[in-house]
Amino acid sequence: MKMKKYWILAAIFGWCISQVYVLEIYADNSSRDSAAAGSKAAPAQREKDYVGSKECIKCHEQYYKGWKSTLHSRMEMPVISKGPDKTVKGDFSSDDPVLTFKLEDVDIVVGSRFKQRYSKKIGDDWYMLPGQWNVATKKWVKYQPRNDWWAAEGIYPEEWDKRPTSRLCEGCHTVGFDIKTKKPVERNIACESCHGRGSIHIKSKDKRDIINPSKLSHERANMVCFQCHMSGRPPKGEFETYAWPVGYKPGGDLKKYWDYAKPKGTNAYEVWADGYAHKNRVQGNTFIQSKMYHEGLSCFTCHDSHGSRYTSFTIKSGKNNSLCLTCHGENSPHAVFKISLSEHTHHEDDSSGSKCIECHMPKTGKNAEKWDARDHSFTFISPQSTIRYGTPNGCNNCHTNKNAEWAFEEVTKWKFE
Repeated sequence: MKMKKYWILAAIFGWCISQVYVLEIYADNSSRDSAAAGSKAAPAQREKDYVGSKECIKCHEQYYKGWKSTLHSRMEMPVISKGPDKTVKGDFSSDDPVLTFKLEDVDIVVGSRFKQRYSKKIGDDWYMLPGQWNVATKKWVKYQPRNDWWAAEGIYPEEWDKRPTSRLCEGCHTVGFDIKTKKPVERNIACESCHGRGSIHIKSKDKRDIINPSKLSHERANMVCFQCHMSGRPPKGEFETYAWPVGYKPGGDLKKYWDYAKPKGTNAYEVWADGYAHKNRVQGNTFIQSKMYHEGLSCFTCHDSHGSRYTSFTIKSGKNNSLCLTCHGENSPHAVFKISLSEHTHHEDDSSGSKCIECHMPKTGKNAEKWDARDHSFTFISPQSTIRYGTPNGCNNCHTNKNAEWAFEEVTKWKFE
């Protein structure tokens, strides 16, 4: 009996040790949720905990190559003004008075799809130069933020060389940015931005030793994307002057590091009074209000962060409705029509008025130009919102020669047809 008793005790002891090991691994790959908002954050993680995306290619070549095709991999680029690998989009030969600096002043090129900004290194930090190239219009415009909370409240002055990107940008543009050394482990939004630090995983090759957003809870999974696509500010405390969630790691609770900007009933910089997107990078702020979010959909239900051939790396095309009609097409679980799409849209099937995104994801926010950023609440924005608050609506985005009153009268008729 004694021997049997010892075996039982040994088994229990061994199980306890294994659980401690599992908990240690989880803590190492999570955002260390025990760090309460406003309190001192856990000690900065050692740089060796990160391995860099080039380590991931050894086992995940397909995903790596797909990611390299995305704009996430080209957020911050070296200055290359000529040749097939050219990164500079701005016309530096322009005599536009907005262009107050030279190409020689640029150390890093930032962005490329809607706009391109230019960063200069001064001392041990980086600063955005005061001119921005708008890609669609091919024009220089001033870059001097005034409506962001950190600018509106005078936390950082208007002078461009007094606004360090280490506090305002780098946490989202890089991997493992160290606020003490002001250096990232890797530039751009790479593997470990979404999957967490990989040093344990590359040694064990165990799937449990890395964060897989698809295995997280619905809320935590979306937070992986929201860390950069959810406008807000840090809670009061040590990092309250940073414009990114210092301390957050994939798998953790973003709410401990970031206060989301919410609708206020009046037009605000981030969202219109009725909650729709008023600027870029508020996909999370609008998506979290949607029925789709509350039904359990995640950002990667529609987007593949490892790349695709479609705009915004959606899993199917949003322009020809194939993405939306996966769930809302004829005979699908959430069908919006029985025979023809025009039943639902009141437009011809092949017209722009029958494109799902033009009505349910209209362009309401400013990225570089008005309006070039799509809302992600997936509701129909009534022309009445335009009348009340000025919120752009899908009807008048197409019928530009008509006013919102005309559009509201037309959609009201549909109820009685």
